[in-house]
Amino acid sequence: MPTTNRTSQDRARRANIAAAAAGAIQPAVPWIPPNGTDSQMQPAGIAWDAVRAPSRIARLALAALCDEAGAVIRDPYNGDLYWLLPAGAGAEWEPLPDVTTYGTACYIEVPPLGRTGGPGPYWIREPRGRLLTHPATLHAALAAAVAEQRPGDRPGAREVHP
Repeated sequence: MPTTNRTSQDRARRANIAAAAAGAIQPAVPWIPPNGTDSQMQPAGIAWDAVRAPSRIARLALAALCDEAGAVIRDPYNGDLYWLLPAGAGAEWEPLPDVTTYGTACYIEVPPLGRTGGPGPYWIREPRGRLLTHPATLHAALAAAVAEQRPGDRPGAREVHP
């Protein structure tokens, strides 16, 4: 059986994902959201990865997560929600329809602390206390929300009648 050479960065990311799975969810590197009044484009894949879901799926997942959700950003222009996950979790993510992951080489517009309404992106759940969401818990909530959508509710989907 072939062996896989893993870099120290890969091992650190896997350890971070494993720690998140064990409930000890902390960013691999120190991170704080922007201060002041302006949002900032910040790189994913360092302190966190992000998962975006459209509002019709996201609202169901957020309701199912209750207190299990970490920080959540809302894009008021299209209603999408963004969850922050441990760095590297996006690479391990099982794809879901209409759900997008953002990791290394991606940027997310992050609102400043205290912004809980528009204009621009704002926090549905501020990163106070719990910053990151457990990847498996979020995936299960989003998968259930995707499954709950009727075929006619998804863009481009058609209902099939017998």
